[in-house]
Amino acid sequence: MSRLFFGHFACYNVCMPKFIDEIRIKAKAGDGGDGIVSFRHEAGVPKGGPDGGNGGDGGSVFFVGDHNLNTLSHFASHKNLKAENGEVGGTKKMSGKAGADLIIKVPLGTIVFDGEDKLVEILEHEQKALIAQGGEGGFGNAHFRGSRHQSPQFAELGLPGEERDDLRLELQTIADVGLVGLPNVGKSTLLSVISKARPKIANYEFTTLSPNIGVVDYKKQSFVMADIPGLIEGASSGKGLGHDFLRHVSRTRLLVHILDGSREDLKKDYKKIRDELKLFDPALAKKKEILVINKIDQLNSETREPSLPKKKEIFKISALNKEGVDKLLDKIIETLSKMPKPKKVKSLKVFTPEKYVRERFEVEKAESGYRVIGGRVERLVLQTDFENEEAMQRMRKAFKAMAVQAELVKAGAKNGDTIFVAKRKFEFEKI
Repeated sequence: MSRLFFGHFACYNVCMPKFIDEIRIKAKAGDGGDGIVSFRHEAGVPKGGPDGGNGGDGGSVFFVGDHNLNTLSHFASHKNLKAENGEVGGTKKMSGKAGADLIIKVPLGTIVFDGEDKLVEILEHEQKALIAQGGEGGFGNAHFRGSRHQSPQFAELGLPGEERDDLRLELQTIADVGLVGLPNVGKSTLLSVISKARPKIANYEFTTLSPNIGVVDYKKQSFVMADIPGLIEGASSGKGLGHDFLRHVSRTRLLVHILDGSREDLKKDYKKIRDELKLFDPALAKKKEILVINKIDQLNSETREPSLPKKKEIFKISALNKEGVDKLLDKIIETLSKMPKPKKVKSLKVFTPEKYVRERFEVEKAESGYRVIGGRVERLVLQTDFENEEAMQRMRKAFKAMAVQAELVKAGAKNGDTIFVAKRKFEFEKI
């Protein structure tokens, strides 16, 4: 059974969640339950044998893409994620209950970093990514019964769930078209008249405090448009609001650059935005661009032909009165149809970091000894009860079979050296 985290909460007063596109969180998968040592004791069954059950697996933490979300704000009050632990095994060979997975919905365009390492990008609806692996439950002593060992007196401990203490989530809005321009040029107005998006609109700078997204349906075609908050000169170096949202332009396929036709120097306004895009990321300045002059309804006949670079095709519109908007939409659809389609995720199978499937071990020199790293070896140490001599004998036998000692000798280990494996340390003794 899984717990589903929806990413929105009840609000008893009128409230608007703060837009968050970068946040640090922690994730802890559930620990596996311990197996138990138990023997069947029933009247008339003098040799019932071992019946200790296995521990349940711990729950894992997953992220799942959801196209209905457009902010990471739901993590603001949930920065410590924890999946359920598995339960210990029972008698009569009964396995412990597995811990529930924690499934968390995230907006498309979410990039997950573990420290400085990028784990995964969530780009498609229902794309699923494993973020923290649940610990395996330990085997009970019934599992180890065999023809040569009728009464095993040991069981395995459950493995600890993976813990990630430094996860950084970064959101880069995914859209086919990005609206860019100085504040108050009419980007939000245009989005509101061609889609069902209802951004806040007012006659002052920085009305838009977060990217607004709308789906545009036109002539049996459909595309996603994002209204990127207004940029100002110096945005790429942190001025105004623009620096916080320039990254959202990165994933758009096409830019629609809107100018305010009522302003005096459109060439200067145009250059300001182009310069900021180039300074933030030269690749942004190379994106295909459609140039639009808005608010032509506010101009008189003498000023309806503002001066701009002659090489560019310019669309003149009044978003408020919808004048010229159809021609602009025709151009957007035509341009998108000629552009390469965005790459699709090949499969929606669960993303699994390579470390979880690695079984081979490696030996590396440590500051005060040697460290053995590898899935099977580390799991074996973590699952061994060091208070149980029979369990220790099993571990030594397994180490011999896997040639752990031989690899340590090859690496230069000598008697008395300290060997680190998982959370344990041993004194090396060549046999």
